[in-house]
Formats: sequence, C-alpha cells, structure tokens
Amino acid sequence: MDEKQYDEAILKKLKQVELTILKDFIRICNKYDLPYFATGGTAIGALRHQGFIPWDDDIDVCMLRADYDRFMEVAPKELGDQYIFMDAHTETSYPLMFGKMIKRGTRFIEDAYQQANYPLGIFIDIFPYDKAPEDEKLRRKWQKKTWQIGRMHVLALIPDPKLPDQLSGIKKGIASFGCRFLHYLFKLIRLTPAKTYRKYLQWATTCPEPDSDLYIDYSYLTGENLMIRTREAFPVIEIPFEDITVSVVRNYDAFLRPEYGDYMSLPPEGQRHNHYAAFIDFGEENDQP
Repeated sequence: MDEKQYDEAILKKLKQVELTILKDFIRICNKYDLPYFATGGTAIGALRHQGFIPWDDDIDVCMLRADYDRFMEVAPKELGDQYIFMDAHTETSYPLMFGKMIKRGTRFIEDAYQQANYPLGIFIDIFPYDKAPEDEKLRRKWQKKTWQIGRMHVLALIPDPKLPDQLSGIKKGIASFGCRFLHYLFKLIRLTPAKTYRKYLQWATTCPEPDSDLYIDYSYLTGENLMIRTREAFPVIEIPFEDITVSVVRNYDAFLRPEYGDYMSLPPEGQRHNHYAAFIDFGEENDQP
C-alpha cells in the first residue's frame, strides 16, 4: 500500500509553524544557557540540505536530562500563552517518554496516536538523554528494561496502539488481542500511567556506573545507535538550518552514522518517510496570508 503524502502547500505551512516553534525553543535555551542538539532528520537536514529534508515534517532536538528538566521548568513561564509544554509529568494521558513543545490553537494527530486522549497540536519533539553504563551488557539490560516499561506505559493508556507495519494476518490479530488483554489487565491491577512513568524514570535516571560519560535516549528502540559522549559532543557546533542555525554535536558523524549509515546521500524514494497526520488544524495560522 502506498504511503500517504502531504499536499505540498500543507507541508510547507507545517514546516513554517514548526520553524517558529524551534526559534522560540532556541531563544529559551540561549536565555537560560541550556545546551541542546538536533537529532534524526533535523540534524541530517541541516547537514545535507541546510534546512528541512524536503519530504520531512518534524523537528527533533535533544537535551541532557538536567537541562531538559530545567527547560520544562522555565519554558511555561516564558511562553505560557503561546505554547503547551507537555510530557508525562504534565499530562496524565500522554503516552510517550519524551516531551513536546506544542503550538496552542493548533491540532496535529498522527495515525499512530489517534486513540490517545491528549491535546496534541503542531509540535517539536524534545528528547531527554540519560546517563548509560559503559559496560555493554549492563547498558543493554537498562535499555531493554526502559523500553519494556515504555510499552507498558502506552498500553496502560491505549488498548489498540498502532502495531509494526510488518505484522499482518494472524500475527497481527494475536498482537492486537495481547495489547487489549494487557490494557484491561493493567486497569484491573491498577497499574496506572503515573506508576509506569515513575518506574521508567527510576531506571532511566539511575545509572549503575555514575562515572560513565555515555548518554542515551532510552525512549528510542535503537537508542544505542545514537549515543553520545559528553566530552566528544560538547561544546556543540552551529549548522545553517533554513534562516537560522541549529546546534549539532561536535562529533556529528560518529553520532549519526551508526543509525543512518551514509546519511549524506539521498535515500531511495520508497524510503522517504514522514509522520503523515490523520488530522491537521492550523488554528489562527489559517488566517495568515
């Protein structure tokens, strides 16, 4: 089945709103001296296109946990009437282990989270990076455990989450039944999203090797492919992105290549994916010329 594609004008307008959000995010980071770095398509877009990847529709940035917590503390006071700053701390029905900076008055609903009952508008993603063990076996134990707790958190909220595309037929049916069973089991035993999120943080923010210099996004399935060492990542460097610059880690090639391979080459057309929305409402942005 062909993947849905944005209307060109809609995608352009979506990028304009996201770029405005990013500018305000950067302004707060600069004011409070909070380092951040672009990841994924945002970092690749800056390096390869000096802006958005042409078909991409989102912006992803990362912060070390302490900086992330400080940002979430100060940001609502800075721009409270313009944005919602959301993570599982602030919104009990939020299913993810990272945060979003959301433009008030807009709506953006991805297919994967149509069942999630939280006020999601046009946003940028903000991923907290936590300290990870140097020991590979121990690190993978931590990554597996945090990932499992993250899936439990989703199932505590959503009985029918979007399943991997490669599942079909009887395997998809079994997986769907299993998700619904666990959802209602969690309700029965009173395993609430608040409890799963606290458990996630207990693991993600408690590294058994406190002197480690490795940091990881535990919310990402292949987070081990996007680890950083602070002594190699910082100070960050600035790369052109549309009409501004964004921060990327100093050793950006070592950061991106394990996950994306030859990221400076365009992927085949069949692999050019985005997060096509089931519903978009630009709100007051619709009134702008």
